[in-house]
Amino acid sequence: MAEPSEFVITAITSSLGTAGLIAILGWLFRTWLSERLKAGLKHHYDHQLEQLKAELKGQGEANLTLLKSEVDRQAEQLRIAASSFSEVQKATIVRKIEAVDALWIGVLSARKAFPPIIVLTDALTRSEIMNLYSGEMRGELLGLKFGMVTEFFGDLAKYRPFLGEVVWAHFATYHALLSRIVYLFIQGKTDQTKMVWYEDETIKRLVRSVFGEGKSEDFEHLSNSRLTWMNGQFDSMLLNSIDHLLSGKAFGAESLAHAQHTLGLLSSKAT
Repeated sequence: MAEPSEFVITAITSSLGTAGLIAILGWLFRTWLSERLKAGLKHHYDHQLEQLKAELKGQGEANLTLLKSEVDRQAEQLRIAASSFSEVQKATIVRKIEAVDALWIGVLSARKAFPPIIVLTDALTRSEIMNLYSGEMRGELLGLKFGMVTEFFGDLAKYRPFLGEVVWAHFATYHALLSRIVYLFIQGKTDQTKMVWYEDETIKRLVRSVFGEGKSEDFEHLSNSRLTWMNGQFDSMLLNSIDHLLSGKAFGAESLAHAQHTLGLLSSKAT
C-alpha cells in the first residue's frame, strides 16, 4: 500500500504536472533561503549593536570623567580667583560704591541748586525767553554767577579713579552742559539771543557727542521741556554705566574710545 506522502505527491503531480511542481518547490526554497538570510543578518546586526552600545558606554564614561575633571579644574580656578578678589579688590569695591554715592548725590544737589529762572524757561517760547531781562525776572537773571556751577559739584573729581573713564565722561559732559547753559544766560545781559541755549552750537555738539546722532535729532525737534529731556537722558545713560561699573564688567573698546573722545572735546572747550 502506498505511503500517504507518496499519495499526496502523486496527486499533486497528477493535477499540476511537472512544471507546476517545480514552481512550488522553487517558491518554498526562496522562502526558506530568505528567512535564513534574515535570521543571519539579524544575528549579525544584533551583535554589532551590542558592540556599539558597549563602545558608546565606554566613551561616554570616559568623556564624563574628562568633563568632570574640567569642571572641577575651572571651579578651583574660580574659587582661587574669588578668594584673591576678596582679599585684593575688596577695598577698591568699597571705594567704587562710595564714589558712585557721592556722584549721584552731587547730581541731585546740582539740580536742586540750578537756577529756577533757567528751569522755568523749559515752558517758555523762544520770544518769551529773549524778553526775560526786560520783565519781572530781571533781578533773578542779574543774580546769576558763573561760579555757582563749580559749587554744584564740589570736589567730585577726587572720585574719578574709582568711577572709571566712561562714568566720568558722562558726568563731565553733564557738568559742561549745565555750565554752558548758565554762562549763556549770563551773556544774555548784552545779547538776548544767547539765552536761547538750545540753539547754541556748542550745546548741540555736546548733546550730539554724549547722546549720539539719533538723540541729538530728537533734541533739536523738541518744542519745549528741553532741559527736562536732557536730564532724563543723562540719568538713563549714567545709571546704566554705573550698573556696568559695579557689576564688575569691563567696558568695551568702543565705549572707552567714545569716553576719551568726549573728554578730549571737553578739554578743547576749556582751553
